Amino acid sequence: MKLPRLHQLSRRTLQVFVLFLTLLTPVLARYANYLSARELDKVSERFAGSPQGVALRATDATLAFATHVERPIGERRKAEQDRLLIAARSVRGSTWSLEVFGVTLTDPLAALESIAASRSLPWILIVGVLIPVLGTLLLGRVFCSWLCPAGFLLELSGKLRGLLRVLELKPGKVRLWHGDKYLILAVGLAFSFVIGLPMLGYLYPPALIGREAHNGVTVMFDRAEESRLGFSAAGLTLASWFLLAIALVELGFGPRLWCRALCPGGAVYTLLGHRRVVNVERNPVNCTQCGSCVLACEMGLSPMTDQIGGECDNCGKCVADCPDDALHYVLGRGKRREEVHS
Repeated sequence: MKLPRLHQLSRRTLQVFVLFLTLLTPVLARYANYLSARELDKVSERFAGSPQGVALRATDATLAFATHVERPIGERRKAEQDRLLIAARSVRGSTWSLEVFGVTLTDPLAALESIAASRSLPWILIVGVLIPVLGTLLLGRVFCSWLCPAGFLLELSGKLRGLLRVLELKPGKVRLWHGDKYLILAVGLAFSFVIGLPMLGYLYPPALIGREAHNGVTVMFDRAEESRLGFSAAGLTLASWFLLAIALVELGFGPRLWCRALCPGGAVYTLLGHRRVVNVERNPVNCTQCGSCVLACEMGLSPMTDQIGGECDNCGKCVADCPDDALHYVLGRGKRREEVHS
């Protein structure tokens, strides 16, 4: 497999893992509660055969493998249960604010909102935002293309645009000004500063997906404790309809409209990554001006004419789709880009 294709496979794998982790963290929290109360055996038996029971069993098997606990449920000693409990509590939160093995990772937008709303700069925020900010300074807007669960789902909705053509329905090509997201960011932060409450988290898809996952899982387990097993949409809120509306608009009127022009988190990552270290660069000697890279770029950029800039999320799709091997990653801006942007 060619390196660019392997790059895309790695990206997809990481996107799926992050989405899975977003759904898993609320299950881990409920599993830890049952284990702490020494009720895991009882509820696992009560929920047997249901989605809740399967989720608990799968979580238990995974953690038992990771912590080298060999005894089955019901035969474990207190020390073994404590090891499982520590493992279950080692991952908490969501892509909005995540704690992994004691390391806190905070979305820069969440940090900005908290600073604006509280009008202070807590030390914990500085620590939590350090790794995401450094990663963005180095790699650019990669959260959007590699880690954002909403970005992954919206990419999938973009794939469905081909279905519209099969059904002889012509998809729209709406274009919005990329600067709209900066206006939304500024207005949202101003509101947070004035009223003392975070606002942009209610518009930011990664935060919404994390909350919906938590609400949905919590309600499903609450219902199971009342002997109402199975799936339920009772825990979902209007945020789910908002996310669905974004996907449908992008499906019918233009791919990645939200990410390109409206996402306040995307605005933060674009600003931070404008002078990123790792960039895509075109070799004009190899380039045949075929336009494959332009079609591949869902962010509406034109690598063929070196029009990339800070909006590039380093997804690598243009590199993978280039038949002439004219695009590649470089450290720094590179001579070609310095000439174009000078």
